Amino acid sequence: MANLKMMGVINITPNSFSGDSASLTPDILASKLLTFKEVPILDFGAESTAPMNAPISYDEELSRFAPYLDQILSWDKGVVSIDTYHPETISFFQKEWMKRSKRNPLVWNDVSGKWDDEVERFLSISGPYSYVFSHNLAPTRSESGTHMKFTADQLTKEEFFQGLVEYFRPYARPRVILDPCFGFSKTYEQNWEAIERFGELQKTLNHDRWLFGISRKSFLRQKYGLTNSMEDRDLLDQHHMAEVQRLSPHWMGEVWIRTHRPLL
Repeated sequence: MANLKMMGVINITPNSFSGDSASLTPDILASKLLTFKEVPILDFGAESTAPMNAPISYDEELSRFAPYLDQILSWDKGVVSIDTYHPETISFFQKEWMKRSKRNPLVWNDVSGKWDDEVERFLSISGPYSYVFSHNLAPTRSESGTHMKFTADQLTKEEFFQGLVEYFRPYARPRVILDPCFGFSKTYEQNWEAIERFGELQKTLNHDRWLFGISRKSFLRQKYGLTNSMEDRDLLDQHHMAEVQRLSPHWMGEVWIRTHRPLL
């Protein structure tokens, strides 16, 4: 039986597809953090990697974080995850962790799928640091948000699944959380193939730390015939948790459920 942990999403970006960040202020974030005080993992992101959005620089990303840094850096009730593909951004947070001698875990949630020298450097530093390695077929970090240009849509279901296994196999290591990164570099059918076989993927790789993120994804809306309107959002969040409840009895290890409504 899997150990499920809620990972609350906090978007600090004006163009998040989930629609929950446009009115964010430090006061609103303070209220949200108070509401989320029982949530063991918080995932902060300042850039939307939805395909319709242009990439931003590290400087712009950090400027978006700037009004909220004190709140993020002082939060010590659980894991802090920074959702960024910019090595400079996570390096900044890691230095702040060391400067403040913080003991709660810091996670680099990297959607790029690029295991490079920057990842090795991040993990080489002694401390409470873990890394999320994601499935993304975009060729470079800067192209992370253009992932839908890089799908292997010609593959059979079995070829796709075996490719996913081999993609992750070299990185099933301690301090690494594996993330199929649903919605990235996958067709609608491939997303649901990976979702339905998530437990099989876990067992095949015999790795015990995973991230499962389908909250408010377009393929979830498509399955249930919903829009991204405020009226449909409650229904979408309910369907999300129903899918987790349906699938999780077949899972193993520790699974972080990335969700925009962790208290649902």
